[in-house]
Amino acid sequence: MSNIKNEKATSPKVATNPFNPTSNGGGVNLDMKVTIGSDASSEYGNCPRQVQLLCNYIHELGGTATMRQINEFSVTATGNQFWGRGDSSYEQTPSKITAHYSSKLFGSQEWSKKLGKLEILRVTK
Repeated sequence: MSNIKNEKATSPKVATNPFNPTSNGGGVNLDMKVTIGSDASSEYGNCPRQVQLLCNYIHELGGTATMRQINEFSVTATGNQFWGRGDSSYEQTPSKITAHYSSKLFGSQEWSKKLGKLEILRVTK
C-alpha cells in the first residue's frame, strides 16, 4: 500500500506570464545576432551548402545580422545565392538550419572526427 497523498502542485498566480516563447518554433530566436566565426574562412568548403549560404548572407548583410534579417535575405536571394538547389527552394528557413546545426556551427560539437570542432558562426550582441 502506498502512503502518498494525491496532492496537486500549485504555483502562485501572476498577472502576466513572463515566459513567452521568443521563436516561432523549429528555429533559433529570430532576434539572435550572429557573425562569421573564426574557422569559417578556412573550413568554408567543408561545410554543407546551406551553411555556406548562411556565411554568404551574413557577409552580404555587413558581417553581422539577426536571424530574421538572414531569413528575409534568403527569400530574395537569386543566382548562386539562391536558398535552394536548382530551381527548388529548401523547405527549412536559415533559422531552422541554424537550429539544426547549432552545436556544430557554434563550435561545441565536432562536425566529424577529421574536422573536429569548428566555430563557423558566433553569437554577438
